[in-house]
Amino acid sequence: LAFAPYDALVPTPTDSEASVLVTCERDGGPQNVTLVLQASQGMNSTSVNARRLAHAGGTSDTLNYGLYTDPGRSNVLGMTEGINTLRVSLSIPNKSSATRRLTIFGRIPAGQDVTVGNYTDTVHLTLMY
Repeated sequence: LAFAPYDALVPTPTDSEASVLVTCERDGGPQNVTLVLQASQGMNSTSVNARRLAHAGGTSDTLNYGLYTDPGRSNVLGMTEGINTLRVSLSIPNKSSATRRLTIFGRIPAGQDVTVGNYTDTVHLTLMY
């Protein structure tokens, strides 16, 4: 997921989104499956509720950000199934395949005074079915 350039003087959050495409094939077995997408807290954080992008230039600056399961950015995407994961159904025809797009919504809150530069984090996604 890539964010547009962040400007500390802009009074609105910086939003972004990314998609994960999942394709499943079926040769017998159940037609309907449940897909569960989990996201780790990231390399710079200790909680999915407090993710941070770290300045790539070596300063100690960080930008708070969040990953969410909904466009309103109210449901944090995390690791606990049934609480903060993205859960969707997929119907797969027999002897065929089906694809589902899972969208992750990101937000950097406004008002963070940080050094200009590139900020990064690494979040691991897990897909269960």
